[in-house]
Amino acid sequence: ARIAVDVGAKAIVVSNHGGRVLDATPGTAEVLPEIADAVRGQITILVDGGVRSGVDVLKMVALGADAVLIGRPFSIAAIGGLEDGVCAYIDQIKNELVSAMVLTGCADLASVDRDILRPAVA
Repeated sequence: ARIAVDVGAKAIVVSNHGGRVLDATPGTAEVLPEIADAVRGQITILVDGGVRSGVDVLKMVALGADAVLIGRPFSIAAIGGLEDGVCAYIDQIKNELVSAMVLTGCADLASVDRDILRPAVA
């Protein structure tokens, strides 16, 4: 990520594409915080890997992503329902994300941070 910043890249994608084959490869959520700490604000950070719901989107943003990429679920939605399937999936993701933001007290994406992932202390 530092090299990408140094050479003037505008964005990076944090991905473990192929990680399904290499069972010891860390998930993107595991490495994202360290990457974000190193380059956040200097380069746009995109992430993918196992994102299926709006809650997953919120978690990735909390871990440091500027945007989240979703692939396979869109392919499944398109095959199963064509345009209507994709629109339904987009609505589902949006509704889940909004609900998760309300439940964590986040008024907007800019207010999402890692603290929402920590368990509340009783």
